[in-house]
Amino acid sequence: MNKKALLFSLLVGLTLVIGSVYSVYVRGDGSKLVFVSGTEYQQGEPAQVIVKVQNVFGQPISADWCNVTIYYPDKTIFAQGNMTQGGAPGSWYYSFTTPFDQIGVYEAYVQCQVPLFGGHVRILGASKAFHVSQTLTLMNETASASLVIIS
Repeated sequence: MNKKALLFSLLVGLTLVIGSVYSVYVRGDGSKLVFVSGTEYQQGEPAQVIVKVQNVFGQPISADWCNVTIYYPDKTIFAQGNMTQGGAPGSWYYSFTTPFDQIGVYEAYVQCQVPLFGGHVRILGASKAFHVSQTLTLMNETASASLVIIS
């Protein structure tokens, strides 16, 4: 009886381990995009959307490609394009210049294709907001203004 119970326990445990490995690696459960960027910008300032692709354990993993779409505050498309692999493992970035014509909250939506075991792939998607502020622009212009006294 003890041998049968032990064998049954081993089979159940092995099934759970195989199921977990299948879930994490074949289906891609747990891999995700994490935004590294997200900030306050002034109008006309150089900016970047930066993401990190990572596995269930928080370790960086490779991606085949990443794309970004950036939306104006009114949710029309401001910019979209292919992202470039960054210097840090698992990181991808997209550089752009913030617009002069619209202030407010922008949304960046990123999709990355991640290769999995067995030739499978998974498309990951995530979004994050950033703000283009007129106040920051005005503060910067005021700080760089020079005063001329005419006597």
